[in-house]
Amino acid sequence: MRSWQLSMIFRLFLGGVFTMMLAGCQLSAAPELTATPEFPLATSATVLSPWFDANSVMSGICFESAYDAVGQVFVLRSEAELAQLFDLADHSRLCAHPVQRHSFDFAYGRVLAGLWSAGRGCSAYHQPIAFDRNDVERTITIRLQWVVVGACDYELVRPFWIGLENARDYAITIVVE
Repeated sequence: MRSWQLSMIFRLFLGGVFTMMLAGCQLSAAPELTATPEFPLATSATVLSPWFDANSVMSGICFESAYDAVGQVFVLRSEAELAQLFDLADHSRLCAHPVQRHSFDFAYGRVLAGLWSAGRGCSAYHQPIAFDRNDVERTITIRLQWVVVGACDYELVRPFWIGLENARDYAITIVVE
């Protein structure tokens, strides 16, 4: 083979390796819940869907900042609290660039709640186990199973961010098992 042919093959090989490396390092969202989640609802009211997906609000947080926040549960009740979370990520200097800020509609008692979980594997996601909304005690408890799939040696961080309706004055707990 000629040297230019070897050079071309080498470049294609490096491009493929680089693409595979990028694919393994992406901070991707968990599978979207498109229908009513199939898990036990311990609630006194009939609930069509106990929450709506809000992972996109946090999509501008870099991997390093999300990793630093793993295990912390955040309950945000206003634009000011959301801005403060973005400020914390920016001031941590963990991200190479300022975080991309997205908005959330806090009208009508909506609350943004969530966390990030980490593990090693090929992929990972949060599986809802239970949702308990007690309107008398004004509490909401969400239980999730953290599922890591495969034996890949990828460091994974996955978001679980949801919007809850009429929950501004509720104590909100998210437990990951």
